[in-house]
Amino acid sequence: MKKFYLAFAASMISLNAHAFILSPHVGLDYVSATPNGYGDIDSLNGGVVSVGVKALGFLSVEGFYQQYASTDAFGGSKTKPAAYGIDLVSDTLNLGVVELLTTVGYGKYTLDGGNLDKKMDKFEGTAYRAGIGAQFNLNDNIGIRAMYRYVFPEDDTFKKNVQELTVGIRYYFF
Repeated sequence: MKKFYLAFAASMISLNAHAFILSPHVGLDYVSATPNGYGDIDSLNGGVVSVGVKALGFLSVEGFYQQYASTDAFGGSKTKPAAYGIDLVSDTLNLGVVELLTTVGYGKYTLDGGNLDKKMDKFEGTAYRAGIGAQFNLNDNIGIRAMYRYVFPEDDTFKKNVQELTVGIRYYFF
């Protein structure tokens, strides 16, 4: 039982000293996307919510959900694209206040609710994502991030690629 108290006391001291190996965070971003091969859809705007954990100070695992604004599709119909998935984000160069980031990930992209061409009214496809970016840390808890991602699908049935630019804020709990 004494070992338990000693371990508990040590963890409380490290908690007070902000000596965390894992740092959970949430993010909120604006996304502007340029799809290639989505028929009449040539640009998308929306928002991204992400939840992640930064490990060892240089590697983050982030889950994301993107929801785009409703846009015109084939024949004047409307569609509401969305995406969700997971990204691995690495601090390629960490200068404290500024971090240069690289990212790889995997996601599912959906177009729903409109006529995408003469035959399809719904599309779901998985895609790999890769990107670069930078984050400016205002303090230990708040960072402003900008990322460019190139999204390339596993299959080429309906879409060819998507280029995304995101700008947003991250809040780190520890």
